[in-house]
Amino acid sequence: MRYIMSLLASLLYLPSALSAEPVVKVINFTADWCPNCQILNPRLDEAISTFDDGDILRVDLDTTEAGRGASALERAAVQTQALQTAGAHQAAYLWNRYGGITGLAVAVSADTGELLSCFMRPMTADDIAARLNLALRLAESGKPGARNALDQHCPEPRRS
Repeated sequence: MRYIMSLLASLLYLPSALSAEPVVKVINFTADWCPNCQILNPRLDEAISTFDDGDILRVDLDTTEAGRGASALERAAVQTQALQTAGAHQAAYLWNRYGGITGLAVAVSADTGELLSCFMRPMTADDIAARLNLALRLAESGKPGARNALDQHCPEPRRS
């Protein structure tokens, strides 16, 4: 009987454990000194809060310490940390593409890191939520490697 109860408990726990994994990650290029970030970040938080807990994870690539007055060594350390953080979320390519830009957030699929959409300061929380909804649907039902949204609203890469 104890075995059956244990089995039932583990089966009941399984769906909640699976739902804890994010489907979409929002890679947020931010810094405390960035005026665009002061507008975008609260809007991102508001938009993300409209989704089920755990579906969307915000990952900050914070370059605050690389601002004006930072030494070359300090900037290199911040960049290395940001690249490592992005890499841990399958999004190192985004640092290579947009590193050094702030006030930009990029939605990627959590499983492959595919770029799904971009968000910038002029967008409202509702606009961001609508695009996150599309990104979520693409990540959940699209074939890995072919999830590109038709209109990603992403800036041109800073570097190739």
